[in-house]
Parts: sequence; structure tokens; C-alpha cells
Amino acid sequence: VREKEAADFAKNEAELMDVIDTLERAVTIISKEMAKNPAALAQIDTSSTARLVQTLSVVIDAASFIGINKEKLMALIQSQNSDDQEPGAPEAAVYKSHSSGIVDVLEDMKEKAEASLSDLRKEETNSKHNFGMLKQSLEDQMAFDTKDMEDEKAAKAEAAEGKATA
Repeated sequence: VREKEAADFAKNEAELMDVIDTLERAVTIISKEMAKNPAALAQIDTSSTARLVQTLSVVIDAASFIGINKEKLMALIQSQNSDDQEPGAPEAAVYKSHSSGIVDVLEDMKEKAEASLSDLRKEETNSKHNFGMLKQSLEDQMAFDTKDMEDEKAAKAEAAEGKATA
């Protein structure tokens, strides 16, 4: 049972660490691009936006975040589609707010993933400790029962010997 729990923990820990790493890279890339050009988010090809939405959906689903964060992020990305359809270049502040919103949502998702990872590690530590305590308790009980059984056998043999001599 403990081996299965340990394997599940290792798998879940690896997934969460991968999600955290992906989110860190996404935040870094978006922040870097926004520092260079506040309107960079608006320059994303609209055909790649669908792929971006799909990719972020997979990341969000893998991280098992609550629906409001997913909806918030998807709304920010999809709102870019409606902004792109207006002729002329809107002010950079519009895109800056979109990018900071996305960065904020990604940062929030990263914090939640890190909290989930921390909780998972605490749970694993507690599970290991409880297993160790149970194992020690059972081993102690077995040792006591073995000693008790040997004492009973010795007493029985002594009684049988006393009965045989009488």
C-alpha cells in the first residue's frame, strides 16, 4: 500500500513541478516581451491565438485550477481577438493592461500550483510518518506476542513436566 502511495506522490509531484516550471517560463516570456514592446501581445497572429488558448487550457486543466481563473485567462486572451478587428493601432496602455492581467493570472496560477505542491509534500510526509509509526507499532506488537507465546510455551512445558513427575 505504501509503495503505491509513494508512486502516486512521485507522479503528482512531477506533474505539479512541470506545471510550475511552465507557468514560470510563460510569465517570464510575456513579461520580457511586454518590457520590450507593450503592444507585443496585440501582434500575435490571430491564427496562433487558438493554439495559445488550447495550450493554456491544457496547462490550466493539468494544474486543476478552479474555473474562475481559467475563465479569466481565456477571456483575456480571447478579448485580444475583438481588439484586433478594429482598424488602426489602439494605445499601448490597452495592451499593457491585457498583458499585466495575463501575467497576474499566470502568477496566481503558479502560486496555487506551488501551494498544491506544498500540500502534497506535507501529505506525503505525514503519510510516511504514519506508515512508519504503524509499522513500528506492529513490529513491537509482534515482538511482544512472540515473547508472550514463548513464555506460555515454557509455562506449558513446565506444567507438563511437573504433571509427568507427579
